Amino acid sequence: MIYLYKGYAFRGFNSHGKALLTLVHNALAGRNQDEYVITEGERLCSTAVGWNFGDGHMHNEQLIAAMQKRCNFEPGEVRVILLDAQPFHRQRQEYRLVDAATGEFERGYVNVSDMVTGQPWSDDIPIHVTWSETDSSPSHP
Repeated sequence: MIYLYKGYAFRGFNSHGKALLTLVHNALAGRNQDEYVITEGERLCSTAVGWNFGDGHMHNEQLIAAMQKRCNFEPGEVRVILLDAQPFHRQRQEYRLVDAATGEFERGYVNVSDMVTGQPWSDDIPIHVTWSETDSSPSHP
């Protein structure tokens, strides 16, 4: 457990870590979070592949699809938060929420200014949802 929480603490000191901690609530909305093991893509990738080159380089839809093909996860069993890097010309980061069995179910963005002003343990950063499978009318900010 120490190593698991050490990873959360490390990620919380990075601005995007606060967004990841907040997005867990969206990824598991309506579900009991105690029934899930929350871990990072780096750890998942290194376990599945044997190594990783940092989160985001290999932890993407291609890895999720490959794992789904081999493991046949049930809907809701594995949910993944994909938080893209901040483009140079924008002050926000885009995210996607993906269920390994059923695919993408939400996307949106987080403002960098909100992430950098939050405390390392913050899990209440404002999230801007631009599309959700529960809302069939996408909006584009």
